[in-house]
Amino acid sequence: MKEVVCFILKGREFGVDVSQMKTIVHKSEPKPREGLPEFVKGIVDVHGEQIPLVDGEQLLNIPEGTGRSAEKKNVVFLSRCGSFAMECDGISEIVTVEDGSVQGIPGFFNKSETDYADCGIQKKNHALVLVMNPDRLLTKEQCGELQKLIEAIEEERREEERRRIEEERRRKEEEKKKREEELARMEQGEESDSGSQDEEEKDQEDKND
Repeated sequence: MKEVVCFILKGREFGVDVSQMKTIVHKSEPKPREGLPEFVKGIVDVHGEQIPLVDGEQLLNIPEGTGRSAEKKNVVFLSRCGSFAMECDGISEIVTVEDGSVQGIPGFFNKSETDYADCGIQKKNHALVLVMNPDRLLTKEQCGELQKLIEAIEEERREEERRRIEEERRRKEEEKKKREEELARMEQGEESDSGSQDEEEKDQEDKND
């Protein structure tokens, strides 16, 4: 039995096994970044995590001019290279198929253009959907580029966390120093008041004498 998430990209339906998918989120505009690989459109925020957004149309060799939808989503895949997102025009359905409905790639498909697919599934309406394998969507060279990008993003995250911890430590030290200075001023004030009161009492005693 296989559970497949089916999604639409420029009028075409694709699938991915749920075990190779991290999450689905609403589309967000990718942030630019210097030195991105050609197949990466930018970086998107997914629940606080910075994820590379790949160009699905380029990787899947989809020609220009096909239809689009307003309900865009970002599908986040899991791969040996790391997590990456792909923009799609919407999720069509989640399909649970029996093993008998899973089949190899039919011969009439151009093999060079369907290397990304592990298998095909036949839906209840008899439509055939190619199930992509995120590990095969990228070439070895692209996978290496993606790994370097993910490592750079992770290092920046760690550096930002180190700065945050250091700033927090400094803030606490400053607050502690201010409290200590305030206590010292209060103690000095009490000693000053006590000394003045003693002198007043002494003056009063001298007058009484």
